[in-house]
Amino acid sequence: MTVAYAIFYVCRLAFSATKKDMIDQGLYTAGEIGVVGSAMLLAYGVGKCVNGFLADRANIRRFMAFGLLVSAMANFLVGFHLPAALLAALWFANGFVQSAGAPCAVVGLSRWFAKNERGTYYGIWSCSNNLGEALAYILTAVIMAGTAKLFGAEWAWRSGFWGASVMGLAGVALILAFYRDSPQSEGLPSVAEWRNEPVCADDALAEKDVGAGQRIALRSWAVWMIALAGLFFAMSRYAIIDWGIYFLQVKKGYATGVAAAIVSINSIAGGVSSAVSGWVSDRFFRGNRNMLALVFGLTNVISLCLFMLVPGRHLWLDILSMVMFGMAMGVLLCFLGGLMAVDIVPRAAAGAAMGIVGVVTYAGASLQSVVSGFLVKSGDGGKMGAEFLHFAFGAFGRSFTIDWIALYWIGMALLSVLCTLSVWNAKQKP
Repeated sequence: MTVAYAIFYVCRLAFSATKKDMIDQGLYTAGEIGVVGSAMLLAYGVGKCVNGFLADRANIRRFMAFGLLVSAMANFLVGFHLPAALLAALWFANGFVQSAGAPCAVVGLSRWFAKNERGTYYGIWSCSNNLGEALAYILTAVIMAGTAKLFGAEWAWRSGFWGASVMGLAGVALILAFYRDSPQSEGLPSVAEWRNEPVCADDALAEKDVGAGQRIALRSWAVWMIALAGLFFAMSRYAIIDWGIYFLQVKKGYATGVAAAIVSINSIAGGVSSAVSGWVSDRFFRGNRNMLALVFGLTNVISLCLFMLVPGRHLWLDILSMVMFGMAMGVLLCFLGGLMAVDIVPRAAAGAAMGIVGVVTYAGASLQSVVSGFLVKSGDGGKMGAEFLHFAFGAFGRSFTIDWIALYWIGMALLSVLCTLSVWNAKQKP
C-alpha cells in the first residue's frame, strides 16, 4: 500500500512538472492553469470526506485500484491538448478519485494490523508522500528531458502525462496482485480475533453495522478536536511549503537556489521522523501518541520562531529551523493527519475518521493560502523586507519590527498544540 499510494502522487503531480512547458508554448494561459489546479484541489477536499466513508463499506482492493485506474486515464487524456474547460473538468475528476487512495490505505491498515502495532505500520505508510513526490518530480523530469531531446520540446509535456499514466497502470497491477481487502476475505480470522484483542462495545456494534460505527465517529468530539488540531497544523505546514522560499528571499536576501535548498531540508527530516514516529509511540508509549504530539507540536512552534523572528541572515540557524520544522511535520502529519483519530474510533469506521480529518485539514490548507496571500501582497516596489504587512514597537530602549504573517503562522501552530492537548485522555470506550 505504501508503494501504491506513492504512485497516486505521480498521477497527481504530473501537472506541476509540466505546467511551465504548456504556458511557454502558448497552449494555456497562466489563468487557465490556475483554474485547473483549483478544480483539482476542490475535488480532492470534498472527495477525501466522501471516499473516506465509502472506503469503510467497500472492497478496498478494488476501490483503490479503480481510483488509480481513472487517475491514470485522466493523465493519458490530458496529453492530447484538450480545451481548457474540458481539461479543468477532467482534472476535477482526477482530484476526486485521487482522494480515494489515503482512505483505502488507512482502512487497510486498520483491518490488517493490531492496535498495538498500528502506529508502526502507519508511520511507514505515511512516508509514501515523500516517496511519491520524489518519484513524480524525478521520473517526470527524466521522461520529459529525454522526449524533448528525441522528438522536440512540443512533445515533452505530453510525455510527462503519458509517463504518469503508465506508472498509474503499473500501480493498478501492483494493487490487484498484492493488496487484499481484509483477513476475512482470505478465509482468515479478523486481526482482533487472531491477536485476542479486548472487544470494545463500539467495535462490536460497528462490526454488525458499519453505519453505526461511522455515526460514532461523527459524534465524537475528540475526532473533531483532532481534526481542528490538524486544520491549524496544516496552516503552519503549508505556510512554509507555499511561502517559505519567498520569505527567505525577501526577508533574508537569499538567492532562489539557496532558499529552495534550505526549505527542502525539512522534507528529508520529515520523511525520517514520519517513518519512526509510529514505531516509537508503539514501542515506548504503548500506542499513546499524546506525549509525542505535544513535544513535536512545541518543536513546530519553536522552529517557526527561529525561522521568522530572528532578524538578519544566519545560514546555520535557518537550516536548524528547517530540520526542526521537518521533524515536527513528520510526526504531526502522521498523528494529526489521521492516526490519532483512527485510534479512538471503531475499527470499521477508520475511513470515516480519516475522511473527517482530511476534509477539515484540507480546509485549513486552503484558508492559509488566502490569508497568507493577503499578508504578503503589501509592498513598496520590491525593496527588501517591504512585501509583508508589519508593525513596529519599542522595548528596552530599542525598536523592533514584526511581520503580521509571522504571528499568524506561529499562532496557528500554537492553536494546534492547544487542540491536541484537549484530547489528552481521549480513548475508545471499553
